Amino acid sequence: MNFKTITGGTEAEALAKFPWLTNASFEDAVVDITQDYLVWEDGTWEDGTWEGGYWEGGIWKRGTWKDGIWDDGIWERGTWEGGYWKDGIWKDGTWKDGYWKDGTWEDGTWEDGYWKDGTWKDGYWKDGTWDDGIWERGTWKRGQMWSNIHQEYKRVAYEDGKFTVEGAVPAVEEITIAEAEARFGVKIKTLNHD
Repeated sequence: MNFKTITGGTEAEALAKFPWLTNASFEDAVVDITQDYLVWEDGTWEDGTWEGGYWEGGIWKRGTWKDGIWDDGIWERGTWEGGYWKDGIWKDGTWKDGYWKDGTWEDGTWEDGYWKDGTWKDGYWKDGTWDDGIWERGTWKRGQMWSNIHQEYKRVAYEDGKFTVEGAVPAVEEITIAEAEARFGVKIKTLNHD
């Protein structure tokens, strides 16, 4: 454990106010303890359990995130159990639940939660709600996405590089009158408007 700068108190005061820091390992931490929650401004979180607060920037090497707000920074690996992700780069790890506002997901496992926007580069999507963003590649097991056509969230499947609404009627296909007559066994009369 290594603090670089503590705004609003001493190391002893920081550990007394946020006792979960005692079991964590970190380097060059720049923190602010003037609020009822910890503000992590910069530094490297090596390991441990984060139990709430506000992450402004820095590098997260590994550990468990229990709650709080992630504003920006680089997440290398670990387990996210809840909270609000505003922006940043997720390199790898397991997302169990929470709200993702924006950022870049490079790899890892998404178990559940709400994805508002961002870029998904690769990884495994197990379940959850996808609102908007860019899907580059990965494995989609199940989940729901916003449907502009239906104006509601719909369960979607991902096969052959395409997302489709589960149980949806296939898109209308264009066929000639002769093809329609042959397929449906009917005679179609047309009106000729010259």
